[in-house]
Amino acid sequence: MSGRRDPAKRSTAPRWLFIVVLLLGAWTLRVCCLEDAPPGWRDDELINISALSGEVAAGSFPLYFLGASGHEPLYHYVHAAVLSVLGSNVLGGHLLSAALGLLSIALTYVLASRLLGRQAATIASLGLATSFWSLMYSRIALRHISVLPLALLSFYLFWRAHQARGRSLWTYVALGVVMGLALHTYFASRLLPLILLIFLLYLLVFHRGRFRREWRGHLLAVGIALTMAVPMGLTVVTSVGADPRVAELAAPLRDLRMGNPRPLWENTVQTIGMFTTTGDPEWLYNLPGRPVFNVLGGALLWLGAAICVIRWRQPVYFFLVCWFAAGLAPAFVSVPPASLSHTILAQPVAYVLAALAIIDLRSQAARLARKAGWDERRARRLGTSLFWVLAVAFLVTNAYRDLRDYFVVWPRQSLVRFLYRADYRDIARYLDERSDLVEVAVGSTLLGPWDRLALEADIGRDDVSTRLFDPQRALVWVDGGGPAIVFLTDHPRPGPPLETLIEMAGEVRGRVGRTAILYEMPAAIHLDSLDCTMPALELLPEARFGNGLELMGLCWEGGSPADPGTEAVLITVWRVASPLDHPPETVV
Repeated sequence: MSGRRDPAKRSTAPRWLFIVVLLLGAWTLRVCCLEDAPPGWRDDELINISALSGEVAAGSFPLYFLGASGHEPLYHYVHAAVLSVLGSNVLGGHLLSAALGLLSIALTYVLASRLLGRQAATIASLGLATSFWSLMYSRIALRHISVLPLALLSFYLFWRAHQARGRSLWTYVALGVVMGLALHTYFASRLLPLILLIFLLYLLVFHRGRFRREWRGHLLAVGIALTMAVPMGLTVVTSVGADPRVAELAAPLRDLRMGNPRPLWENTVQTIGMFTTTGDPEWLYNLPGRPVFNVLGGALLWLGAAICVIRWRQPVYFFLVCWFAAGLAPAFVSVPPASLSHTILAQPVAYVLAALAIIDLRSQAARLARKAGWDERRARRLGTSLFWVLAVAFLVTNAYRDLRDYFVVWPRQSLVRFLYRADYRDIARYLDERSDLVEVAVGSTLLGPWDRLALEADIGRDDVSTRLFDPQRALVWVDGGGPAIVFLTDHPRPGPPLETLIEMAGEVRGRVGRTAILYEMPAAIHLDSLDCTMPALELLPEARFGNGLELMGLCWEGGSPADPGTEAVLITVWRVASPLDHPPETVV
């Protein structure tokens, strides 16, 4: 037997090595430092975990979730399974999104290879792997990322059927099933059947032969997808009459129906500029106004789009520009403009278009060199050199910018930390390290369940009892046999009488994280230390109310109600004499 290696196997080895390295690197970027970026829990994540996926875990399987302004179900079904194994913690909450983000990168490589070749696929997948945009939705427990793998797989099957010379019935059937599943992920998926129908109309007008060969398959795939979505659609119509999420966001369309096209025009301009000049305005998912690309990346993107428009007669270029336009369309007609969430369907194709520009510039440079009299070898070398310069510059500069902004700059912003409850994650870490603290009180931003759920998801111990309170209106002592442990954050700050009491009686034991402060409050409560015009009253034991609260004392601070024209604050002291009977708390 010959000892020579098969040339075909030898040629595929570098490709598979690249794919393995790409996916390992992308996976690392999506699961490392999950406790730091994002810096805490967002309301929508807590709703998904506790209410929607929690509903599935409790044995209910709705075709459409009516809570949280309406949600498609597929992400929450799978998320419930993940949470049942890993628990409601940082890893369990975010692992599904990380896996879907990784799958999106792999499918971007596969689809771009089929559309434009391996070099374009390499650039597009590498750019997507280090993208701020992709990292944001791959590391947060939201359903948005779930539309991308199914959309990319739909496009792959669609293009495979388009290129097939023989019959491709089962490919169209698979396309319909995958697209039907995609319709159960996120509202942007509703554009997928529209993209296929627009492409079919394009074939009818400009490529009649291909139209005659493909129209039945297209309609079969769209028919299967829409049939799969009928039960969910009927649930929406019979339950709420219309998709509440779309109704909430479609303000520009409402203005247009009233004869005012200006909001639609402004949204369109800002969305088109999101890659170079404007950017998503929300701190939740971006550094407000930060464009998707730097100057080089933006120029390559729009050059790639221009190439597709110029060459629209070729189906591959028409398909790319149709996909890109459809992906941006939801942000044209909804608020906020330039939303990274609403335009998520355009995320992969943005990097494919930039890669297309680099590939085309290489070809154009070699062509111009040959036209100028250069020999073939020198011309090809010039094109190759330009390709590597542009590819490396695009990937390295955007990767450095995106990775720094996502992992370093964005999670440290004070408003981001507030919106994601970073202070409560810091408190949870501290409590995990202090096994001696079992009864604590924590200043709460909201009176709803969100802060409690954030603490429960982050605290790794089962023996910690936390009491949440609004420090603008109250201060809580927890009876632990010694000084009471109270955590206060920069927001909200205690009101003036309580702030005075904390400063006079409390003892700072240290800072927790960036903004939280740990206080020890004495077990005895002395209202006489305040500026009370009426001393504290010691009331009799019979001053106990039916809900288990016992009034221990009160005083007027800063004035007396008997003095007209003065503002007085009534301070009361209560003791929880027996367990409180709270009404059931719901999360929607």
